[in-house]
Amino acid sequence: KHLPSHEYQSGEFVTDNDLVETLNIDKMIEVAKRELQNPYPAHLYFKRPQQMLYLFRSMELQSREYLLQLSKTDVPYRLLRERIKQLKYTTQKELDYFQYYIDFLNNEIDREIHNENHLKEKFFRILNSMFYDGVASPSTLKLKICIEYVYEQIFGRCEEGHQSLQDPMKILEVMYEDYNLRLDSLDFSIVNQARNDFFAQDLKTMTNALKAQREL
Repeated sequence: KHLPSHEYQSGEFVTDNDLVETLNIDKMIEVAKRELQNPYPAHLYFKRPQQMLYLFRSMELQSREYLLQLSKTDVPYRLLRERIKQLKYTTQKELDYFQYYIDFLNNEIDREIHNENHLKEKFFRILNSMFYDGVASPSTLKLKICIEYVYEQIFGRCEEGHQSLQDPMKILEVMYEDYNLRLDSLDFSIVNQARNDFFAQDLKTMTNALKAQREL
């Protein structure tokens, strides 16, 4: 049975004022009485029984087709679910392995960074202490200047291309030992004569310097 709507009549929607009027109880009762006295005709969707039978037959065939498709796809569906389960398990194992490998590499990186910092600290400590004291300290520079002076000015050696300070030091050591051997082989009287000559020359130099000071 078709019941008319109170909000849509004559093809037009009612306005707010019309809705307010429909809230009147007495008016609503009168409309209901008129509908009961003169009801609207019922609309039949099926005019023949064969139409309903055809509809139910179509629904039956459709349901049977669904059941057939379900029976055909049940085994593949179960296999698919099993494959999905296995894939999830395998994927999780691979993820765990990769996570373990990533953690291992991170630990190795941290260890190498720690070793790098330790070696860097040790390098600069040696550079600023032992290396500086042995190469660039004031006492080392004085020793180098002294050795070069003795090597070049006293002994008259002017070779170039020394790789380190040890080369002229070794040569000076050999020359010093050679001079000692020569001095040991000299006659003692000759040594005394040379010493006396040296002292006499030194005394003469001091006397001349004293005379020059008095004259000034």
